[in-house]
Amino acid sequence: MHPDTYARLYGPARAKPSRRGTGIAVVAALLWTVALLLLSGAGFLALWAAADTGSTDGIPLGWAPIGLAVVAVPVTLLRTPAVRRLSVPARALVTGLAMCAIATVLVLWAA
Repeated sequence: MHPDTYARLYGPARAKPSRRGTGIAVVAALLWTVALLLLSGAGFLALWAAADTGSTDGIPLGWAPIGLAVVAVPVTLLRTPAVRRLSVPARALVTGLAMCAIATVLVLWAA
């Protein structure tokens, strides 16, 4: 068999995908899970407290800046050149660390 036969029939041989970022991706997923659980719990308790204190006409408008700040920090962080140069798992890890810190501070402030 000619050595180039495989490449002619099936295209170039594909290398196995590297598993280099798997550990980083798992840690990032755990950080994001903790952050989202903390934020959802704090949001639930905030809504419950608002409903307990009086009228339930809707979500208070004073919460909008807090929600926008929580969303704006990781988006701004992702747009910085230093983070854009990182691999995708490393970006998820950096933003997960930021979100976990924000969620922890928000929960401690609310408590």
